[in-house]
Order: sequence, then structure tokens, then C-alpha cells
Amino acid sequence: MTHTLDYAARNPLPLDVISIQSQVVYGTVGNNAALPTLAAHGLRAAAVPTVLFSNTPHYDTIHGGAISADWFAGYLADLDRRRALASTRAVILGYLGSTEQATLLADWLDALKARAPAIHIGIDPVLGDDNCGLYVRPELAACYRERLAACADLITPNHYELGYLSGTTPQQEAETVAAARSLLGARLHTVVITSSPGSDNDHIANLIVTRDNVTTTRHPRIASDVKGTGDAFHAALTAALLTGKPLQDAVQQAGDWVVAALRHTAAHDYGELDFPPYAGTTNSHQAG
Repeated sequence: MTHTLDYAARNPLPLDVISIQSQVVYGTVGNNAALPTLAAHGLRAAAVPTVLFSNTPHYDTIHGGAISADWFAGYLADLDRRRALASTRAVILGYLGSTEQATLLADWLDALKARAPAIHIGIDPVLGDDNCGLYVRPELAACYRERLAACADLITPNHYELGYLSGTTPQQEAETVAAARSLLGARLHTVVITSSPGSDNDHIANLIVTRDNVTTTRHPRIASDVKGTGDAFHAALTAALLTGKPLQDAVQQAGDWVVAALRHTAAHDYGELDFPPYAGTTNSHQAG
């Protein structure tokens, strides 16, 4: 007699984090930076790609493109069908490939937060930079400003992205704090501005803004042109928060993680970000 396994009746694989961002075949950006960072900190994550490329655009060839809205919606729906979100403690978002994805995500995150209010939602609004302006389509950037950012508990914009989201041009720290606080709302309670006005030639400052507090962390500026540091920072910050670190300590730990990776990468003269061996953690589900 042949027995058919009923996979739907078996326990779902426990996941700590859902990471929704870009993915490459070769390189260390987006999910390729976030997943090893989360794993190094003892967390199990599932990767949902928004775009899939052979590599970043900084090489002489590139192939791939955005994940279709139909596929993307299916990925999110099937996570629910597999009961994969039952143990999930955080969702992190990075680079998106289309306005359709942004709209789908906003609805999905609203529904998820309604049924799991304790889940942490972190968004890195990957929109542009001071030296080049927007590098996503204006209509996608508008989705972040008009709806998606408000779905998060915490966002990690750079100085340019903060200005775009707030509709201001902050220069001094007081203006930056005011711009960040203008974004706070029913769910969004923390804005971490990376490369804030407190940065200098030797250090990078991260400004942490909540309704009641403003604090700064600093770490050495490492000369490097490798990509994916923001993705690694956001994942390391999420990992630190999930392990119970206070906010300022979590931001400092995330910056230290990126500095260690940049130093390790430079020591090997790699053209892609690489992470040093990281001992002392065990998978949270195994440890439990």
C-alpha cells in the first residue's frame, strides 16, 4: 500500500525573518547581503526577491529584471499558505522593482500587522542619494512617500531619502530631526538616518530619531566602493533588535558589523562585500 505524505499537515519550517529585496546570482547586495548577516547572528530567514539580476549594474554585463507582479503576489500568498509566518518575528524590505510590488506589499503588510501586531517591520527606502538624486522611477518613490514608509515600525533612509520622504531639504541636525519626526505616525516610531549630517571624513554618523529621543552612533569611515553595505546594516540592525538589544546599541552593533565586513573585504581585495567568520551564535530555534 502506498502512503502519500501530507505536507500540509506537518509543522512549518520556523522562520525568524522574511527578507524582501533585490537578489543577484553573483555578488553581495540585497538578499545576498541580508541572509548571511542574519544567519551569522543566529536567525533563520526566507528570501523574497523583488528583482533578480546576474550581478549589480557596475559590471560590463548584466541580465535579469524585476519579478512580475503576479509572481511576487504569489510568493507572498504562498508564505501564508505554508504557514511560514506563524513564527516570523520581523519583515525587512529593501530595493523594490515596481510600483505594483510596492502596492501589493503595503496591503500585505497592513494585513500582517493587523493579525500579528508584535511583528517588527523594517524598511530601508532604497530611493536615491545626494550625488545622483532618485535612481528609482518617480512613481515608485512616490509609493514609499505616500504609503509604504508608514507601514514600517522603523526605517533607515540616508540623508537624501529622508529629504525626499519628508518633502524637505534638511541640512543641519535640527532640521534633520524635524524632517524625521514629520514621518512618525501610528506605526512608524523610529527613523535611523544613515550617513547623517554628523558624519565627517573619518567617521560615519547614524542619527536615531524617535518622538522622545535623539541619539547618534559613530563608526570609522572605511574607504570602499563595494555595494550592499546598507543591506547588511539593516539586516544586522534587525538581528540586534530581535535579540533584545536597546535601540542605540543595536544601531552601533550594526555599524560595527559593516565596518568588520569592509575591513575583511579590503584585506582580500574583493570587489564584492564579504563577511568575516562570526562565532558564538546558534540558531535561535535550535537554541530554544
